[in-house]
Amino acid sequence: MGCLRILCVLTVLSQIFWEIGAQTSGMNKALEDTLFKTYNRKHRPVKKESTTVGVQVYLSVTHVENVNENEQTMLVHGNLWTTWSDEYLTWEPKDWNGTTRLSVDAYKIWQPALSLYNSAKANQWYLYMHGMPAMVSSSGKIWATAAYSFQVTCLFNFRDWPFDEQECPIVIADWVYDLAKVNLSDPSGDKPWNKPAIRLNFDPVKKMEKKHVGGWEVYDSWRRHCYWGPGGCTQEVPSTNPEWYWSLLEFGVKLRRHSPYFVLTVLFPTIISCLITLASFWIETPAMAIGLIVFNMTLQGLFGWDLIRDLPPGSGGVPKIVVLYALNLALTGGALIAHAGSLWLLSILPHLYTIPMPKLTETFAKLSKKSLFRQKGLSFDPQMILNSEQEDTTTYDQPLPKVASGISIGSGLSDEEPATPRGESSDQLLDLGSTGPSTTDDHELSLEVEGAETSPGPSVAKSTSSPLLEQLFLVRRVIFCVFTLIYIIALPICTIPWF
Repeated sequence: MGCLRILCVLTVLSQIFWEIGAQTSGMNKALEDTLFKTYNRKHRPVKKESTTVGVQVYLSVTHVENVNENEQTMLVHGNLWTTWSDEYLTWEPKDWNGTTRLSVDAYKIWQPALSLYNSAKANQWYLYMHGMPAMVSSSGKIWATAAYSFQVTCLFNFRDWPFDEQECPIVIADWVYDLAKVNLSDPSGDKPWNKPAIRLNFDPVKKMEKKHVGGWEVYDSWRRHCYWGPGGCTQEVPSTNPEWYWSLLEFGVKLRRHSPYFVLTVLFPTIISCLITLASFWIETPAMAIGLIVFNMTLQGLFGWDLIRDLPPGSGGVPKIVVLYALNLALTGGALIAHAGSLWLLSILPHLYTIPMPKLTETFAKLSKKSLFRQKGLSFDPQMILNSEQEDTTTYDQPLPKVASGISIGSGLSDEEPATPRGESSDQLLDLGSTGPSTTDDHELSLEVEGAETSPGPSVAKSTSSPLLEQLFLVRRVIFCVFTLIYIIALPICTIPWF
């Protein structure tokens, strides 16, 4: 019995609500018919022709579909909101059952003739707001909205690639009415809350914000308003002749290239190549230094081939990473010329030759006292390696002992004088030269023994230094210092974005 009573109550309430809804719907329909009975949507919604219609425009970005670097365009999607006052769409709420707002079809009311001035396609030039109903308040305030897909033109500059930041504007203006008829300025001005809202995803659970699209980070937006006229775009309201100006709105999206692999795939190999070029000046063997430089240039050629494929089209300045690559290649070529020139001079000039450099002699003499210009590098010359291993600390500036020029019978090969028998004179010695055959072989043997004793042994280190080698060593070390200074200056400028 209780359930039956509850069912009866619900039936009565639903009937009452249905009648109220039908009455309200009928009231809204009657209000709409009354408002649009004499309404002309082609006429500006002002009762006085000198009145300027103030239109506020707001924008949101929901997706950046494509950033075309070759065409310098951006395809962006979002929503557009506009609001203005219509003096013909007002009523008293008390006369219409307290109705304060009315939803009407957007195509029935007057709309500002908004156009996309930097559209990349002709069919996207005019902005229609007919897809969703418009909201009208009793005071005549109107809110209209529409979804948009804009392909806009941009102006890119790839000088800071791949750390470049680009901007794509969205320029909107009324192409029918001048400033005297329609003004798109906002009463609050270009405040931060008036710039386009960026919401690339909707995740109410995890609340994770999406920022990266197609290798780009959408990190900010802007809004600017100006009055476009004969003198260009000015921020201040023209004091005279407003019919010569048009109210222009510029929204924009700021993009930052997202290249997380650039450091490992491009920057790190470039730095390694620079270090190889500098390391070649610490190799004392010119032939080995030339081989290292040729290997380095081969690596740079392969690396440059991949770099060219990844480079954006030429627009604006030359990318700084390309300047660094060209500089590194030029310095590597200079190092090759320096090493090849050293090898050529060593092959055609005597080692004791001194290159006449009167102006640089004093400078080289001062530099030779520095530790950097005294420390030798790596050597791959077998003779120099063996000499360094066999080097002995024994000094060889002491006079050698006297060696006899002849050999006596009593002494054999000894250099001591033979003892004279007691009681006998030296005339009694046997003279081999008068009784025997020629002793030429014995004389040669004596000379060989003398030469063997006077010549230095294998443990004596032969000096490989010469004035020519010292000069070339100092020249290469000076070039190393110059190249190092160039790299220290160029690397931060070409790799750090804020330079």
